[in-house]
Amino acid sequence: MRRLVVLAMTLGLAGCDRCDRSAGSTPGTGATGGARAARLVILGFDGVDPRWLERWAEQGKLPHVSRLMREGGYRHLTTTHPPQSPVAWTSFATGTWPGEHGIFDFIGRRLVTTSGGLPVVPEIATSRIEPQPVGPPVATSLRHGEPFWQTLGNDGVRVVAINVPYSFPPDPMRHGRMLSGLGTPDLRETNSTFTYAGTDVSEERARRPPGGGVLVPLRLEAGRARFDLEGPTVVGANGEPAGRMRCPVELVVGPEPGEATLVVGSRRLPLRAGEMTELLELTFEAEGKRPVRGIARFLLLEARPPATLRLFVSPVSIHPREPYLPIGFPDWPEARFSAQLADAIGSLYKTVGWDHDTSALTAEVIDDTTFLRDVDDVERHRRAMLEAMLGRDDWDLLIWVSTAPDRVAHMFYRLIDPHHPRHDASAAARHGDAIEREYVRMDETLGRVLERLRPTDVLLVLSDHGFHNYRRGLHVNQWLRQQGLLALRADATHSSRELLLDVDWSRTRAYALGTGQIYLNLRGRERDGIVPPEEVPALLARIRDGLLALRDAEREDARVVEDVLIGSEIFRGARASGAPDLQLAFTDGYRTSWETILGGIPEGLFADNTKKWSGDHAASDARRTPGILLSNRALRDAVAIVDLAPTALAFFGRSIPPRYVGRSVLIDARTGAP
Repeated sequence: MRRLVVLAMTLGLAGCDRCDRSAGSTPGTGATGGARAARLVILGFDGVDPRWLERWAEQGKLPHVSRLMREGGYRHLTTTHPPQSPVAWTSFATGTWPGEHGIFDFIGRRLVTTSGGLPVVPEIATSRIEPQPVGPPVATSLRHGEPFWQTLGNDGVRVVAINVPYSFPPDPMRHGRMLSGLGTPDLRETNSTFTYAGTDVSEERARRPPGGGVLVPLRLEAGRARFDLEGPTVVGANGEPAGRMRCPVELVVGPEPGEATLVVGSRRLPLRAGEMTELLELTFEAEGKRPVRGIARFLLLEARPPATLRLFVSPVSIHPREPYLPIGFPDWPEARFSAQLADAIGSLYKTVGWDHDTSALTAEVIDDTTFLRDVDDVERHRRAMLEAMLGRDDWDLLIWVSTAPDRVAHMFYRLIDPHHPRHDASAAARHGDAIEREYVRMDETLGRVLERLRPTDVLLVLSDHGFHNYRRGLHVNQWLRQQGLLALRADATHSSRELLLDVDWSRTRAYALGTGQIYLNLRGRERDGIVPPEEVPALLARIRDGLLALRDAEREDARVVEDVLIGSEIFRGARASGAPDLQLAFTDGYRTSWETILGGIPEGLFADNTKKWSGDHAASDARRTPGILLSNRALRDAVAIVDLAPTALAFFGRSIPPRYVGRSVLIDARTGAP
């Protein structure tokens, strides 16, 4: 009997038309069943900058964007402090500012109260994954506040949400289906970790992998090489990590240079240098554990017998048909939405939230062309999902997000800025239009959506933030040290180690973590805090004034920091106690250094950004980094990212929760009022 009840619920959650028609509804209300006067489509394009959008629209390169600007509405969209994806998309979801939902940066800090070890530990701010001795890990969202799609999906509105950032683990709904997006981990339970296996990798080099990557030494013997691709964490009986599940991989070189055969499980696949495989199904095993399935792409980089072999493996995605962790809802075998999407597009697809291989390009394991080809493949799958849903009649609210504009801008800003440290004229000749092409892809997607909308459907198109150049990084912890506010053990002048490992907390009054956050070593909050509460206002003012006065002497005394915001003034709400004490807002061209993010304290104050990751926004001035909002309907003048949640609820005639801080962006065509 219980199984029949579960199955009946599953069919309803999966959007069964027969089940929907069993209940009546009022047209236009979005309740299940019956005729509907209007549907709401929300398309998100991460990181679309209004300056680029307006320029290319004016040049006639974005005809569908221009049509919406002309016939509907277009506004700059106020973003969050700071203007970055986890913060902004969570405000989009919850209708609240960061002080209420509790996400302030990619990186958070865990305060340790027990003696011994570090008093402050950096951690991922958006979700927590805890491997278990038996069974799959337990995943928990650190977001506070119910997303608007869950509110509506539990109140009779048929919801489809695809690839929405920071919706992992997925949100259960009585009348909804969703696939989690950015923030969904790979099979290693990390953000997105690639594997590079090569005969050029020494044991020493393997111990110093690049960010977001694993290096594996290869040895060719009689034309063959073997290694184990790593998967999920194995937890021992004592609850501690005890290695990883593994998938054996064998490579057979030849017969010609640039050729090899990949052997994975029972499958043998010919490889040619420079050609990426399709997504291949992989099985990971460990003694005493159930096998786990994943998917990844393989790229043979070089094969020259007798001694040279190099291979790239994309981050291993959770298998959409056999998910090791919940990546979609529903997740029951009878109606698994992630599997339904694979059926709908006729293909496996990346499920890892960070689905574009920026880490591999930053580490220069893959080249620009390979990266962009992979972006094309990912976006083809994403668009196919969107079109599959548009062709159905079993939803009232459709939300879909692409992160490609953001990723391409991060990686290719260097090619549109001749003064960037990584500018390359020859690369610019080949790929200097990469960002523009991504905006054209966005426009083409809008065109396909507009073709399929009904006259009564409402379309909203948004980006969460804009974009800036990133030429130079500020070592914020080193600046604090030079001000006498951060001390190192044994009076060292710098530390090459991250995680604040060499900080002398007994003499440290302030420290930096994340992309633009400064915290005080506050007595009564930090375990080893030394700053008494009565000294806080003066200390914050001292740091703020010093950073605003900072100039880069190596760059014609350029101003570095546009503003320094007092945390208690901009972060208000139930979760404000976890906010930084100061939030930095950098000028165009500057950001916190790479080392600062995880608590490093390098020598000197500034470092040129010599990475291909050349554009950024994560610690920019939010006032100068707005997103965009387009619609096929008229929009009110001032709009913010917290307005999308109340817009959706108002559209479907639902009351607005008191926790929401925004209001509907749409203007009533009859009254002219919001």
